[in-house]
Amino acid sequence: MKIDLTELLREVGNEAEVDSVIVLAQPVKLNLHLINTGDSVLVKGAIETQAEVECSRCLKKVDLPLKVMIDDEFSRTLTGIPQNKKGDRELHNADFVCPIEKDNSIDISEIIRQNLMLAIPIKNLCRPDCEGLKGE
Repeated sequence: MKIDLTELLREVGNEAEVDSVIVLAQPVKLNLHLINTGDSVLVKGAIETQAEVECSRCLKKVDLPLKVMIDDEFSRTLTGIPQNKKGDRELHNADFVCPIEKDNSIDISEIIRQNLMLAIPIKNLCRPDCEGLKGE
C-alpha cells in the first residue's frame, strides 16, 4: 500500500490521518496518524485483522484476532553507516528508517507484513484444554 505524502511534506508540522482496509487473506484494518517532522515522517497507529492459524495440538483451523501498534519513521535522506575493516557495523536508530520514494509516497506493505507475522504466537491452541490428535 502506497501513501502519497506530497501535501504532508509541504510544511513542517503538517499532519494527516489514514484509515483504510487492505484485503489479503482476511481484511486488514489500518488506523494511522502521520506527522511531518521536517526531516522525516512519523507513522503511528494500529493494524487490526484476524489470521487463520492451526491449533498446535489438534491441527484444527483457528481464527486469531491480531491488533498491532506501529511506530515507524520514513525519510527522504537516508545515510549509510560506515563499516569497519571487517565489514561489521553497529546498528543505530537511523538504520531502521524507511525511505520516502521520489514521488513523495511511502510503501507500508512490508511494515504491515512484518508486524503481523511477529504478532502471531509460535504455539496456537483452539482452546486451553485441547487434547490434540487422538490415535489418528
